[in-house]
Amino acid sequence: MKSGLSVPLPLAKCAFDDPATRRAYEKVRRRARVSLWIRVAVFLALLIVAKAFKEEETRLVSGTASFLLIPTAFLLAGPAKRLHWLRAVGSVLKSRPWMYCSAVRRPDAKVYAGTAVQLRFDDRRSDEGETPVLAARTWRRRRRWSGEFEHGAWFAGSPDDGGVLALPGGQRLMTLHRQ
Repeated sequence: MKSGLSVPLPLAKCAFDDPATRRAYEKVRRRARVSLWIRVAVFLALLIVAKAFKEEETRLVSGTASFLLIPTAFLLAGPAKRLHWLRAVGSVLKSRPWMYCSAVRRPDAKVYAGTAVQLRFDDRRSDEGETPVLAARTWRRRRRWSGEFEHGAWFAGSPDDGGVLALPGGQRLMTLHRQ
């Protein structure tokens, strides 16, 4: 991975106009769509097997397929949730430009879901150099924080309300939410 300083900040009107950001976004979106389609196909195959086999000799197959339908239905929620999260990320990327910042993890602050961070922008004066505490999270709402964000990151959105945070090049997209 390239360091934050070696990747220049794109000068596009919005973050989605940057080819690297668009490729990274489309890669994540494609993976989520493929995962959803595979899970839907497995669910439909189990449904067909559960309904098609009704004879005495095949009741075990039908029963097993019927039993597996419920956990498979729950597995459909993951990619659907990821696509919903990506829609929100895409709307921010299509409306705001990238800004260079560094994201500092705040272990002393508590947030509902995610990692507590504050953004530091180089162009702000020293007395207002940091944003309020924001919750950085992925679509899973886990605490998946990397120290690479502290050495330089790209931010698109409102510094006081939140937006999208990424490593330079539009990699490792995370959303920031005000707490």
